Amino acid sequence: MKIQAVFFDVGETLVDETRDWDEWADYLGVSRLTFHASLGAVIERGQHHRRVFDLVRPGVDFAALRRERASAGRVYAVSPDDLYPDVVPCLKRLREAGILVGIAGNQPVETEHALRALGVPADIVASSASWGVEKPDARFFERIIAETNGIDPARIAYVGDRLDNDVEPARRAGMVSVFLRRGPWALIQSSSGRFAPPAHVIEDLASLPDLLCGI
Repeated sequence: MKIQAVFFDVGETLVDETRDWDEWADYLGVSRLTFHASLGAVIERGQHHRRVFDLVRPGVDFAALRRERASAGRVYAVSPDDLYPDVVPCLKRLREAGILVGIAGNQPVETEHALRALGVPADIVASSASWGVEKPDARFFERIIAETNGIDPARIAYVGDRLDNDVEPARRAGMVSVFLRRGPWALIQSSSGRFAPPAHVIEDLASLPDLLCGI
């Protein structure tokens, strides 16, 4: 079976989000250690990541907090330094192999625009905000399939760092799911015992092209 298209999650798959979380901790006046520990607790409980803001600032309105932060001129934007070093070489190799490369994650439109502006080598760049649906909703993966213009789902791979949002729903959609074991969600979820072992596991993106060529 030849993989004809591969889509990537964004956070902790392509983008190291450490700086974003650190800046949130600094903005809220919470130590980075406390903030990251609270985020780990949220992940362990299987809660939405925004729950961390309730933990460190009880009763906070996240949308209002984002507007407040933006008004203060402290808006996070993905920079070249935030991309993991293996991202661009991997995506280039896949495109050179004739594979359609897409990026689609649970992100605001600003991140979608930033990735385009950075010139990340991809044929399709999208986000949950522009599509109006978030993972793990099945409609998100149906949209990915639709974006490929007729490629069999069994020939589409989805790569992500989360078993709940990426690997399992992609598999249910009939796609080839690849678990990238890096970042806090990957480490915590893979050791939780709450998820079935993924069929394909990689520790970095450098090994992805060879994996896909062997499927």
